[in-house]
Amino acid sequence: MSMNESVYLIGQISVKNVETYVWRLRVKARFQGDERIQLIDPCSNGFNQNLMKAQPEKHELLKTKGIPLLVPKDKSYVKRSTMALANLNLYDPNKPMIGTFFELAWYLDEPEKAVIGIYDGDPEKDFTCHHPFVYEAVDVWTRNDEEACNLLEHYFLQPRMYE
Repeated sequence: MSMNESVYLIGQISVKNVETYVWRLRVKARFQGDERIQLIDPCSNGFNQNLMKAQPEKHELLKTKGIPLLVPKDKSYVKRSTMALANLNLYDPNKPMIGTFFELAWYLDEPEKAVIGIYDGDPEKDFTCHHPFVYEAVDVWTRNDEEACNLLEHYFLQPRMYE
């Protein structure tokens, strides 16, 4: 019997930089049709898809009906997942990554759940990545989502010949 991984794709979400959506799409494309893994993409819902179309200003976004649901929704994703890919690249310097930091803290409460960090520089030289709270929450650092997927597959997905 194979164990399936449930991987939450955490990181900045910003309508000002489409890469915050696209890196998740690359991960989903890589594992498309792979029954060994389920990906939890916080961008693949009506709320986030509508944001991409509407491009609201920050003050308008906070008035959106149901916005308080983001916190319990994201916490439920952490609870349901077995691990996370955490993209700590700051794609939009005007949008704080507060949600991602909360998610990392929730993963700290469940240390059996691995967190693979993604950062395109040296995490030991970056103010955010090397911050004690972030550094403690991330188990291993990679330079991009492809490297992160390689590690995920190598360490967590059972080779198909053993299924």
